[in-house]
Amino acid sequence: MEEVPLLKELHQKYEKDVAIVGISIDTSVEQVDAVVKDKGITWPILADGKGFDGPNPTTYHVQGTPDLFVLDRSGRIVAKLLSAKQLEATLLDALARPTR
Repeated sequence: MEEVPLLKELHQKYEKDVAIVGISIDTSVEQVDAVVKDKGITWPILADGKGFDGPNPTTYHVQGTPDLFVLDRSGRIVAKLLSAKQLEATLLDALARPTR
């Protein structure tokens, strides 16, 4: 949760070129909804209340939080980060790559 302000800043700065999607590992969808409202999160959060066993954490091998993935325009994972502090440089690199 401490990185949400930085993610909000990056979301506003790059909203035309970058999509942020959150994958919840919580076991309460209601709790996720309350946090989204409280923190003013405006990007989609995929939450099914199944924790680490849900289809999205399983598909992307989410191990904990934060677990940040950068996907290129073709949907391939180009980076896995442990902190949003590394995110901007990685985004700029991914945006500079030609579309395939």
